[in-house]
Formats: sequence, C-alpha cells, structure tokens
Amino acid sequence: MLRIMIMLLLSTVPTAADELEKSVQQAMEQARKDAAKIEIPANKHEDEGMKAAQESASLFNSPEFQEKLQCEKRRIREEVFADYTPDAEEKDTPITGKLSENEKVYLFISSSIPDETINTYLAAIEGLEEPGISILMKGFVPGQRGRYLTRITQKDRNCIDRMQQENPVVCERFDVPIRIQPSLFDKYDVTRAPAVVYEREGKAWKITGDAGLDYLLEQINREAKSPHLSHLVTTLQGMKYE
Repeated sequence: MLRIMIMLLLSTVPTAADELEKSVQQAMEQARKDAAKIEIPANKHEDEGMKAAQESASLFNSPEFQEKLQCEKRRIREEVFADYTPDAEEKDTPITGKLSENEKVYLFISSSIPDETINTYLAAIEGLEEPGISILMKGFVPGQRGRYLTRITQKDRNCIDRMQQENPVVCERFDVPIRIQPSLFDKYDVTRAPAVVYEREGKAWKITGDAGLDYLLEQINREAKSPHLSHLVTTLQGMKYE
C-alpha cells in the first residue's frame, strides 16, 4: 500500500513542473505583447532644445562673439604668458632675429595715432619676425580695448567680418602682440606717440615723430651705431619695394 502511495505522489511532480513552466511562458508572452503596445511620448521640449542650440550656434558665430574671443586670446597671450620662461631646451634654440640678445626696440603707440599709421607699423614688424621689438601702449579707453585691437590689427581695411552659415568671412589680422606697459612709458619719459626707444646694455636712445619705423631707427642709429640695428633698417627699407 505504501509503495502505491509513493508512486502516486511521484507521478504528480512532473505535472506541477509542467504547469509552472507553462505559467512562466504565458507571463513572458504577455509581457512581450504589452511591451509592443507601449508608445514613448514625444519630448515636449524638443523644439525648445533645438531653438536653444540654434541660438547658441548663432551667438558663437556672430562677429561680436568672435571679436571678444580673439581679444581674449590676445589678452591671455600678452598678460598670462608675457613672463613665460622657456625650458632649457628652448633656451638653446638660437634667436633668428637681427638684433643681439642685449638689444631691445620699443615702439610706443596710442589710440590717438591714425589707424593707417599703426597698420603700417604692424605690417613692418610682422614681416621682420624680430623678437627684440615690442609694441607698447599705456592703456585703453574703458570698454574699447577689444574693438580697438580688432580694428587696428586688420590687414585689409575694407574687409568686414561676416559670420554667416554659408560663405563666412573672417578678416585676416596681423599676429603681432601689443602690450600694456605704462611703467616703460614712465621709465623712458614717453609723453608723445609714436615714439621709439632703442636700448642696449642699460643705455637708451629715444626719438618721437609720426614717421616710418625704418626712418626712426635710422635716426637713432646715427648715434647708437649698432651693426645689428643697421641691418634691421636695411631689411625694413628693402621690404617696401617687395
């Protein structure tokens, strides 16, 4: 009798397992059907997001923003890296300029000088690629720094920046640093601009006048008698006829 009962109990186990498996399959099938019916609602902020992205792109490409960006690059380069000391390997690199290491030329300018005159100075100095020459200003009219630098560094005076989605125009500009150093104005007693100071081994020669850089340096060299400065003047004079 006991044997018969055990056999009956064992015969019910597969049946229960089959039912369980069947229930799981049914539940999974129902889940798949329910998932197919689910619809993801549309993003109600999609249009706003697209509009914001377009406005951001338009702002970034605008002449005003690009002007501020270029001015900020110049400011960082001039103020943050002005006192940068090169590594030992860079110190070993020979200077490619025409002045010796103990010679410096400072060109003092101001916003009262006509843009065309400053433009000519920038063209000459960029062409020389002479690290011993620095362009200095005493300061800027508040709020006018970026606009002024953008204007005077523009190579083509008739060019107009146009940041449009099609055929953008970015005017080419001189890559010449203009530094703010009022202390040097005081040191060399510069009260009028343009002015040029040539310094060598602690001695300085100064000249003022609205004239070409080659002429101003040539006048200085009559007293300074530097072969390096003479070479610089000759190069400047030759550049006029290229």
